[in-house]
Amino acid sequence: MKKILAILVLFFLVACAKKEIPTGAPPMAPSPQPVYQKEEEVPPTPPAEVKEEAAGELPSFSEEALEAPSEEWVEAHRRELELYGRSTRPLKAIFFDFDSFEIREDMKERLLEDARYLLEHPELKVELQGNCDERGSSEYNLALGERRALAVKRYLVNLGVAPERLTTVSFGEERPLDPGHNERAWALNRRVDLVVINR
Repeated sequence: MKKILAILVLFFLVACAKKEIPTGAPPMAPSPQPVYQKEEEVPPTPPAEVKEEAAGELPSFSEEALEAPSEEWVEAHRRELELYGRSTRPLKAIFFDFDSFEIREDMKERLLEDARYLLEHPELKVELQGNCDERGSSEYNLALGERRALAVKRYLVNLGVAPERLTTVSFGEERPLDPGHNERAWALNRRVDLVVINR
């Protein structure tokens, strides 16, 4: 009996040794080769001509170059900057008190105007960009900028603007509008800009 059992075990081992046991994932069917189309050649865009800004005009702020303008330029254009900040005109910037994300009484009329414009133009989507002055840590200012942007969003939504049209972002202290280091500069830097993102 032991002999028969030993022969069966030996037979089983020999049979298993000849059989290949697959390891890993089963082989996949070869994927079809991608078909590459030749891209159309696009002529290079000539560099934009640099033209001097007319007095009284605000510069167009591009995402690539958002350095603060000189203090002299800011002083010459302070009234426009106090209205619009870096917002897409005619939308107006919303300014805040130090270390606060509460909507100030003097900003509520602006928010009504902004909401009115957005309700008249339902195709527009807006990014609410929260900004802070330079005081406080970077982390704290990023959080405060986000709270400011969210406060403006809640206010606009309460006025009837669809929430899916409004996104928020915080730049903290990283993109000052006024490069100065005094209360006048800080007051200009504590704001939410309303920037149209789908034109």
